[in-house]
Amino acid sequence: MDLIDLHQNTEWPARLDQVLSSSPVDWAERRASVQSAVPPGLARLQRMSAVPRFDLDAVDPVVYEGILKEALLAAAHGGAVYTELRLPQESVVHPQFMERFEAARASVTETYPDFDAGAILSMNLWDPMLRELCDAFGDAAAAGLSGIEIIYVPYAAEADWARGRVVAEAAGAAGMGVTVPAGAFNASNLASLAEIEQIGRIGHAVGAASDPGIMRLLAERGVTVEVCLTSAVVLGMVPSLEAHPLPRFLDAGIPVVLGTDSPMRMGTDIAGEYAKAASLGLSRADLEAVSSRAKAAAL
Repeated sequence: MDLIDLHQNTEWPARLDQVLSSSPVDWAERRASVQSAVPPGLARLQRMSAVPRFDLDAVDPVVYEGILKEALLAAAHGGAVYTELRLPQESVVHPQFMERFEAARASVTETYPDFDAGAILSMNLWDPMLRELCDAFGDAAAAGLSGIEIIYVPYAAEADWARGRVVAEAAGAAGMGVTVPAGAFNASNLASLAEIEQIGRIGHAVGAASDPGIMRLLAERGVTVEVCLTSAVVLGMVPSLEAHPLPRFLDAGIPVVLGTDSPMRMGTDIAGEYAKAASLGLSRADLEAVSSRAKAAAL
């Protein structure tokens, strides 16, 4: 069975912290302290993300490529035969950023010849240059960009998706797929996203389990949910692994794939995510179906 990770962040600030900081974060210690001291939800997410910000346009392109290589190498070492790596939007400051990604991917395949990867560009809806970035989608797709991830605010309340729809349509017109992380802490935004034709995948979507109507909508639309089990527990999307709605998603006919989210910060890999899914009662046949779905749902 092929282990496929369709939700992996580059973890740009965290990985640069490991390279550039004189006292890098101990992520096992950070996870333990945050889970014990910070309430679940957005506060915990923000605390887990609280590392020094590094100005990407001041980072040497060789360092940029090296960070991508480290993220891909971690995926391959963790058992993935394929991962979709989410690049920070600031990647566009590096001319030929996709060439850097391809060089990093090729380097990893020298050690793991069966490994492959695709690149997704995270897009911030509040960015003033968003229109210009959308105009470059065609060239980016031609250079090998697989798709985009749309990041929005407010994250845990209903957002205005008028601008997001425009971005999704522009990506679709360029032949790229679209994914959006949503519904991590409640059901906000899930219904709106399910109505946007170009959005084929939603990350987390844990909040859908509280709304039977949204569950039906996701199933009817065939929207794939990217389940990140470790992240859901660490960030408090669910109180425990056993409380995760993954089995309910499958029972409802919602297509599901697995992902690591932020594997370094969360302390996981894709093999661990498949093992956790098995502990929730998914059979070998179930897991093989999840893997097959991931192959079909890759952007």
